[in-house]
Amino acid sequence: MKEMMKMDLRQYRYFCAVVEEQSVTRAAERLRMAQPALTQQIRKMEELLGVRLIERAGRGIRITASGERLYERAVSLLRYEAETRIEVSDIKEGRAGILRIGVNTLSAGRLTGWVQEMKRRYPRITLQIHQGESGVLIDRLKDHAIDVALVRLPIEAQGVTIEWMEEEPFYRVHHPEYADADVIIPSQEGLGVFQTLSQQFGVVSQETCSDVLILIGLVRCGQAVTLLPESTLRELDMTGLVQERLTDATSTTALVWLTEDGQSALTQQFLTIVNERE
Repeated sequence: MKEMMKMDLRQYRYFCAVVEEQSVTRAAERLRMAQPALTQQIRKMEELLGVRLIERAGRGIRITASGERLYERAVSLLRYEAETRIEVSDIKEGRAGILRIGVNTLSAGRLTGWVQEMKRRYPRITLQIHQGESGVLIDRLKDHAIDVALVRLPIEAQGVTIEWMEEEPFYRVHHPEYADADVIIPSQEGLGVFQTLSQQFGVVSQETCSDVLILIGLVRCGQAVTLLPESTLRELDMTGLVQERLTDATSTTALVWLTEDGQSALTQQFLTIVNERE
């Protein structure tokens, strides 16, 4: 194995050509090199490996058992090298790779169309979608754990580029028989939606739940009243629940990414799709 490491891919290509042509002369013509030079390369490989790879058989050649095995390995190595070149090029050009998208708990609906178009154009990419509160997503963005994030404003904007997507109203959602149940805010204290509701609408509540499905379950059984943005309501089954629009409370969705770093080609492709569909 130590000796094998001294050979390079060029020599493997030479040897494969000899095996496939069953002739050093034809292999040299195919490779556009002098026959003596090719013969010398094959002999060097034999010296490195300590085995005979080809033998003369009349006017032709015969591939030895060791040569046959080397050929099998060489074909695999050359195929792997070619595939690697393609993959690396595709990642550079944004045709492949991993795109990591963060999405706020209350903003997941907007992502569906973008992802669908991204997968249609670049079917070989790998998507990783991370859901969480906006503040957490910003931290992950700055830690380079995600590439781009869909968040709810306000956020700590230092070091990130913000592209406003949509401003939308909030709705008060409750069970028709339990309109006076305790208010549970779909966020955590200090985060964007919490600030929006407390500052714009004056909501005072120490009860929070950032899992929207659990929150709606609490509303259905009369244990909670909650406040949700319009786009979130479109993504949920609100059958049987009362939805009252709040005229004084709005929320803004934004797409954010790091300002200081140049985006990967894959991230740029995603941002292009977002802008096209807005």
